[in-house]
Formats: sequence, C-alpha cells, structure tokens
Amino acid sequence: MTSILTNTSAIAALRTLRSISSNLADTQDRVSSGLRVDTASDNAAYWSIATTMRSDGSAMEAVQDALGLGFAKVDTAYAAMSSTIDVLSEFQAKLVTAKDESVDRSKVQRELEGLKSQTVSMAQSARFNGVNWLNTSINNIYDTAEAKTNLTSAFVRAVNRAVSIKTAEFDLSKVSLYNSTGGGLLQADDRSPGSIGGIRNTIYNFDPVGRSAWEDYVFDGPLTFTDNSTAISFTLTLDADNRVTTTGAQAGATQSYTIDRDTIDAVNPGWNGVVSTRGQWRQVIQSVVGNSVRILQDSSNPSKYTIQTAENSARGSSYEMTGFSSTLASGKTGGLQDSAAPIYGTRAYTYSIWDQQFELKPAVEAYIAITENGVDRTLTLTRDTVMAALGTTNGQVISAADYIQVLNYAFANQGMGISASDLGSGLIRYDLIEAARPEAGRKTSLGVKGATDNIGNPQAFGLLDVDVTSNYSLDGYINGVQSMLNRTIDGAAALGAMKTRLEMQENFNKALIDSVSRGVGRLIDADMDEASTRLKALQTQQQLTLQALNIANENPSLLLQLFR
Repeated sequence: MTSILTNTSAIAALRTLRSISSNLADTQDRVSSGLRVDTASDNAAYWSIATTMRSDGSAMEAVQDALGLGFAKVDTAYAAMSSTIDVLSEFQAKLVTAKDESVDRSKVQRELEGLKSQTVSMAQSARFNGVNWLNTSINNIYDTAEAKTNLTSAFVRAVNRAVSIKTAEFDLSKVSLYNSTGGGLLQADDRSPGSIGGIRNTIYNFDPVGRSAWEDYVFDGPLTFTDNSTAISFTLTLDADNRVTTTGAQAGATQSYTIDRDTIDAVNPGWNGVVSTRGQWRQVIQSVVGNSVRILQDSSNPSKYTIQTAENSARGSSYEMTGFSSTLASGKTGGLQDSAAPIYGTRAYTYSIWDQQFELKPAVEAYIAITENGVDRTLTLTRDTVMAALGTTNGQVISAADYIQVLNYAFANQGMGISASDLGSGLIRYDLIEAARPEAGRKTSLGVKGATDNIGNPQAFGLLDVDVTSNYSLDGYINGVQSMLNRTIDGAAALGAMKTRLEMQENFNKALIDSVSRGVGRLIDADMDEASTRLKALQTQQQLTLQALNIANENPSLLLQLFR
C-alpha cells in the first residue's frame, strides 16, 4: 500500500539514521578521548572503580616522591658516616702513635684536634632538606620513642576502603654522632646507674647464714658412774619456732635422755665408768643425743663446751634443756643444767651501705644478685619500678630512704620474702620476712652479692674529650675510641640496611603504580583498533541511510505520474 499521508520508508530510514548517528557520536567520543568509559553514565561500576584507582595511583606517585626524599636523607647520612669511619680509623692510629714514649704528644694532640673538628664538621654538614640525622637535638636519645623517625614507605587501601600511610621506622640513636643533650655515638654514655646505691662490686665480710641456737657449759669432772644408779637425765627441746617473732609457732622436737654406767661403757669400757676430760664428756653426750646437736669446744678454755642444735627437725632453731637431774657423787653434772629460758637462733640478715644517688634512664635495667634461703635470685630494678615505688615521673633515687622504698616495692612485686630497713648513716639492713620465710637459724641464708646492669661498661668520655697530654690512660682512650668506631660501623650498617629497604620499596611501588595503571586501562580504555573500524563502518552506514532516506522521500512525487 502506498500512502501520501504516511511515508513508512522515510520513517524507517530516519529511525535508522538516528540510531547510526547516536552510535557514531559514541564511537567518535571513544576515538577522540581514547576511553570506553568516560563518564559514570557509560558504566557506573567501572567508572567508580577506575576513579578510585586513579586516585590511589596519584597517592602512590606522591609516596614515590616521598621515598625518593627518604632515600636522599639516608644516602646523605650514609656518606657522612662512611667518612667518619675513615676519620676515626685515623684517630685510632694517632692514639697508637702517642704510646711511643719518644713521640711529642702535644703535636699528636694538635693532629687529634683537627680530626675532632673534622667529625663535627661532617656531622653538621650531613643535612638534606633541613633534616640532619647525625647532629641531633633529642631530649632523651635513649628513649626509643623520642629517638625514632619515620620515612613514608607505602599507601594502603583496606578492604573497608579506609586508607593509611605506612612508614619505615628508624632509630636515630644508632647514627647520631653528636646529640645536643648527650648520648651520641662519639659522646660519653651517661646512662650508667653507677654503684646502684652502693651494691655494685661490693663484698661484705659477714656470714650470710642465720645463727643456730646454742648454750655454753663448763665441764666439772671427773664424773664417776659406779653403776646404773649413778645417772644424769635431761630433756632437750630443739628447733621450736620463736613464739614471740613467729605467727603460728610450731613446738619443735622434744626428746628425753639418760646417761648411766652402761652409756659410758658403750662409749669406752676402758674408762671404767670415769669421764675425766671435756673431750671424753663430749663423746658421751654426742653418743646419747646423736646428730641432732653439735658439740663444740672452746680452744681458749679447756673446760668450756657448747651444745648447738644441728637443726635437723621442724623449721625453727631453738635449744632448751629441761628436767635435768643428777645422782652422781657430789651432785656433779658435767656442767649441764636446766636452761633459764628457750634460746632461739636468728634468721639470716645482711647489709649494704648507701653511697650516692643514681638514675635509671629509659631502657636501663639494674640487676641485684640475691641469695634467699639457698636459692640464687635476681632483683630487677627499672625506671618504671622506681617511678611506681616513689610515685615520681623520673627514675631518680635521691636518698637511702628512697632506695629502701624502691627495694621493698621490688621485693614484694617480684615475690621475694625480704625487707629492707634503714639503720641510719647510710646503713641498710636486709631481713627475711617471717610470714614468708618462717625458717630460722642455719636453715636460712640471705646475701646481697653485688649488682650489674644491661648496658655493661658505658663509654666514660667523648671523642672531643680525648687529650693525650693528660694523665688519662692511653689504653683507655684506645679502647674507648675503638668502641666509638664499632658503634659508628654499626650505624653505617643500619643506614645501609634502610637504604636497601627503601630501594626495594621504591621498586615495588613503581611496579604497583604500573599495575594500577594497567588495571584501570583494562576497565575503561577503548580498543582503538575496534573503535576506528567501527567508526568507518558507522560512517558508511550513515551515508547509505541518507541515500535510503532520499529515495524514500522521492517516492510520493512518483505517484503524480500515475495521474497524468
């Protein structure tokens, strides 16, 4: 059907032309921009991902610049450290030269002064972008938190889309040659707590073991035992707890004994029942009582002897003779008699002498060697211990009273049954606490055997203090400078390790940036081969559609010929 009102061919051709024109416009945009997804309307999901990743890529580029900046700082410090090592080696050689007695040390000192100035100059010159790692102003260089610096190393986006910047930490105390408040590699180390309140390298001449209970007697022999009707009887109570000083005191061990003619004959029948000397009487008593006592003889008095508990029973130390009786002629007793009262041994105690104040700086620990009832233990003091004990904000122990407070806090905190007390004039006494250590006598021991710390022998002088014309030991200087050289070498090694780490991170970051760029490209970049081919096809289709539209528009005019 042909109609002059509705030209269906023209409508179809026009619709096709519009579609082709739209596709042609899209393809032209892709060709001109190079992007398959240029706006959110092209593909909202891919556009969102690509926009985020492009932002991350920009951040990574900034990190790359920061890595370059950090690398420059490390490289600058490393170059100065390497030169300092050379200077220190030369410095060491000059010190060795000064050992020769024929050398003019004043001239050597002038050379050393020049080398000192060189190290200062190198440390001050090791600056990049206003940052100097070798010449620092750290308030407390021994505090890791204060001495730490951070170098930007990575940009990270977490699964929850949160972003963070990762850093590489570096401890400046490992490389600082000169620090304004001290503690640099070429400066004296002032961390030493000194004698640690008088305990370091201290040896006291006293028995660290508790004292046993005993009683003295005077032999009144000879003693004649004619038969078993002549006898001496008594009861011994040994190793009871002191009821006055011990909570829940235990009674100890009580045993009764009798010495008669059979007893004497059992020891030595040749005596015919007569005990003539102190030594013989000692043998008799020992044979009767056994190893529960020790019998000692006074070398200055041929008649005097002592019976001492051997502390084989119970936990205490005591000696008491009761119920004594004698049927010997003239009422002789061999010197034995009832005790006026129980005699108690004492727990072990010891002393130290306070000498001077000291400070435990951050990361410094003092170790006090303790012997507690035969067990070797270590009491550890730290800055935190001092602050907790004294309620202060530093590690300073100013007085003997402070020290005693710190010791008692540490004893309790570290589970030791020991207490310290002030005897005045700097004398500190250490006692076993009865509640924790109820044993007494030689069952107890307590020793404070010296102290050490975790920093060893700190450097007592700085490089700038070296003066070979003084009376200071040249060997001391040589050893000290060698220690400085070793620390400087360690510092250079630490810088080298950081340099390697930054290089690896820099290479990884470059690869990551490239990976992100490629990933974004795969999502939104146009395939230019496909786009150009499609552009040509659409242009051809557009031309054909225009011709079709022309033909469709000419058809109504052809109908006029039918009416001629």
